[in-house]
Amino acid sequence: MTRSEFEKLMIQQKDKLFRFAFSILKDSNDAQDAVQDVVLKLWKNRRLLDNAKNLESYCLNAVKNLCFDVLRKQKKHQNYLQTNISEHMEETRFDTIDFVEKLKQELHQLPVQQRMAIELKDFQGMEYEEISDIMDQSANTIRVHVSRGRKKLFEIFKEELANV
Repeated sequence: MTRSEFEKLMIQQKDKLFRFAFSILKDSNDAQDAVQDVVLKLWKNRRLLDNAKNLESYCLNAVKNLCFDVLRKQKKHQNYLQTNISEHMEETRFDTIDFVEKLKQELHQLPVQQRMAIELKDFQGMEYEEISDIMDQSANTIRVHVSRGRKKLFEIFKEELANV
């Protein structure tokens, strides 16, 4: 892959890669760092990109793997943040928070696999097969993640609306 082909690919993919990294890491600085690290790794191994069937999937998969590495390193810190967010959400009334913000908060409380599957399917409009390539899981497993995540979100909002 030539330099200009690589630059064109990265220009096309950078926003999607950032959004995907941000959906996993929940921090824009960490997401930017992750994308930058992936771009550097891809540049160093650009010869492998010529063999990739789907460059978009390959890039997203690289971001996913790096983000999971970052999460493993930050596990203690991440658990601390999730505990604080959960405690804060319990204190916050549904009618005082914007619905979209509430949805984002609840979405980030889902397990990582469910959250990633829902974000790729519902927010980025990807097909199950594309998501299965990115997440390295079968399409049926992705369907299960999406279904379970949606059910959890539905239950959360059903309870909230019943209490209003």
